[in-house]
Amino acid sequence: MSRTASIQDGHYEDAGGLRTFYLDKGEGRTIVLMHGSSVAIDSRVTWFRNIDALAERFRVIAFDQPGFGRTDMPRQGRYLDREERSRHAVHFLDALGLERVILVGHSEGGYMGARVAIQQPGRVAGLVVVTSGGTAPPLGGGRDAAWQAASRRAYDFATRMATEDLFLETARNSIFSHDAEFMKRMKENYGQARKSGNLDMFRKKFEQEPSAQPYWHLQERHIHPHLPSLATPILLVWANNDD
Repeated sequence: MSRTASIQDGHYEDAGGLRTFYLDKGEGRTIVLMHGSSVAIDSRVTWFRNIDALAERFRVIAFDQPGFGRTDMPRQGRYLDREERSRHAVHFLDALGLERVILVGHSEGGYMGARVAIQQPGRVAGLVVVTSGGTAPPLGGGRDAAWQAASRRAYDFATRMATEDLFLETARNSIFSHDAEFMKRMKENYGQARKSGNLDMFRKKFEQEPSAQPYWHLQERHIHPHLPSLATPILLVWANNDD
């Protein structure tokens, strides 16, 4: 399929029937960056501090997943889980003819990278998993209660993200609150999320699936049993409190 230039340095490609937006910069070995999942998250806001630096040595590709950023919404505005978005990622790699790549995934993007490496090990030269609770196993023994409560507060889309002011207040309470460029991009992305249907998609998701059990089931079924046989070089990064 042919690429058509879009806004600034971005492009669109058909991947599995969805018009998919992506950034493509630099030359050399190919790194594919995969963002996580939340209201107003996309490839630009996740990776804008990394793309130029990496592009000095690599070809860097960062794409918006279905229902995020400037990529098409899934049919009927339905949220696609990590397994479904992993399949879209493979369609995207196929569409661009990418046969050997390094995958870097943040949060739920870490699940996606691991899943592709498990299913197509010959395609993945390396895997970087960044701050990915959506890939990690539970701690067990009652040790998950505190972080699960914090997660429920952070992802309370019905109240904390109902308006732009509430959304930006939540962002200011994050570890990126000092980053003026990040806050500017988050404000822009919130407007895009309202317009595209991304915000409504998340509201529907949590109304229809209040339990976290299906969420944990995905990594317990599709990731953890396969890790002992995964030969791909892997770097795990958990950088919240790094000095």
